Amino acid sequence: MALFKLNHNLTLEKVNRKEFKSEQELHELIEKNLRYAMGINLIASEYPIPNGRIDTLGLDEAGVPVIIEYKWKKDLSAIVQGLFYLDWVMQNKRPFESIVKDKLGKDVTVNWSTQPRLIIIAQDFEIKELSAINLMGPSVELTKYSLYEGLFNIDDVNITKKSGKIEDIEPGVGKYTLDQILKKTTPEINGIFSELRDKIMGLSDAVWEKVGGWYVDYRTTSTFASVNIQKTRLKIFIKMGTQEVEDPLKICKPIPEKYGYGLLNTQFELSRKEDLDYAMKLIIQAYNYVSG
Repeated sequence: MALFKLNHNLTLEKVNRKEFKSEQELHELIEKNLRYAMGINLIASEYPIPNGRIDTLGLDEAGVPVIIEYKWKKDLSAIVQGLFYLDWVMQNKRPFESIVKDKLGKDVTVNWSTQPRLIIIAQDFEIKELSAINLMGPSVELTKYSLYEGLFNIDDVNITKKSGKIEDIEPGVGKYTLDQILKKTTPEINGIFSELRDKIMGLSDAVWEKVGGWYVDYRTTSTFASVNIQKTRLKIFIKMGTQEVEDPLKICKPIPEKYGYGLLNTQFELSRKEDLDYAMKLIIQAYNYVSG
C-alpha cells in the first residue's frame, strides 16, 4: 500500500517504506506500545514453558488471555507454535492466573468464559494461511503491519464483520452466540441491545464484534466498547484512556486501574430505550478515541 504525505501546497510526497532489521525490533516496538495500540496489558515477554518460549503473554481489557507471536519473514511455524502455546495456556489456568496477579495485582481476574486469543503479527500472509485460520474461529487473529519513515500501521486481516439479525448468526464450535446470551434478558433489554448493536455496527465497516460468555466487545484496532448484558440492564464500558468523557448527564463512572481494564476505563448503564441516543454519543467518543 502506497502512503503519501500531504504538503501545505496540496502536493503529495511519497513516504518511503522501511524494514525492521530483525524480528526482535518488531517485538520490542509492539510490547512497548501494547496497551495503547492493541488494548492489551503486558504480562510477560519471552515467557518460557516446556518445549517453547511465548513471545508475548498478555491480558486484554475483557480479562481474556492473549498470546502474541511475531513473524518477521515468511514462516508457517509461527502459527503452529502459537497454537501449541494456546493449548498450554488452556491446560495451565492456575499458573497463568498467578502470573497475572503478580504482574497486574490481586484484584485482576482472568476471564475463562471466552477462549484465549492468539494473535500472529506479520508483514504479510499467504492465502493458504488465511483460509486455514478462518476455519479455526475468532480466537486466532492475523494482524498485518507496515513500517514507514516515522509511521507504523497495523490491520486485522482475517476478521469477518458480522451483520444481519442476531438469530441468523451461526455459532462456531464451542462458541457463545448473541442469541444464547439474550435469552437471559427481558424482552425490553433484548430490544434495546438490538438497536444499540445496529447503531454501533453502523459506525464503520472497520467495526467488528466479539461475543463472550456474558458480554459483547466492539472494536476496530482495539476494543472501544464492551457491553455487559444483564437481565434488566446493559452495563457498557468505553475506552477513553486519559481523555475526559463529555457527559452532561453525569452517568459515567471511572473504573479503578487496579481492576485491569486498561484504557477501557469508563462505564455507564443503559436500561431505557429513550436513552439510546445519549448512550451512542458516549460510545462514539470512545470510537473516535480508538480510531484516532
